Amino acid sequence: MGPSWCCRNMQLVLRVAAANFILLFAVRLIGRRTASQMAPFDLVVLFLFAGVTITAVLDDDHSMVGAVSAPGTIGLMHILVSWLKPRSGWVGRIVDGTPVVVYEHWAFSDKRMTRLHLTRQDVMAAARQRGLMRLSQVRYAVAERDGQISIVQKDAL
Repeated sequence: MGPSWCCRNMQLVLRVAAANFILLFAVRLIGRRTASQMAPFDLVVLFLFAGVTITAVLDDDHSMVGAVSAPGTIGLMHILVSWLKPRSGWVGRIVDGTPVVVYEHWAFSDKRMTRLHLTRQDVMAAARQRGLMRLSQVRYAVAERDGQISIVQKDAL
């Protein structure tokens, strides 16, 4: 338990912290779909990300300290980000994103929808869940931070 033991464990903590940010970036790239909206392929990709990342993080470390340090670091990083989000607007925007209007004034914003990996069928499915059968009944459609699509009915305003 000399200096090399401490350095090795600190490297593990730094690898976990880096992996946390890499996974956050990857999830943000994938888009805003909630787990209920994900296709099976989307879930497989997320599990593959996690499996590859855990292999890179733990490397050859099969120690009890490594087994405790990795999830402990992830937990502390989660607490830190949760603490920072309400105190810093840009942290919240990076981690959670912002609501995005994808349909307004009788038109879809194809550029925004492409960036969010949404389709017109996704918006129509959300409208049908609200009991609206035609696009002419929709005033706005908003992709929320959690991946859900909010629909504002024309006569609701």
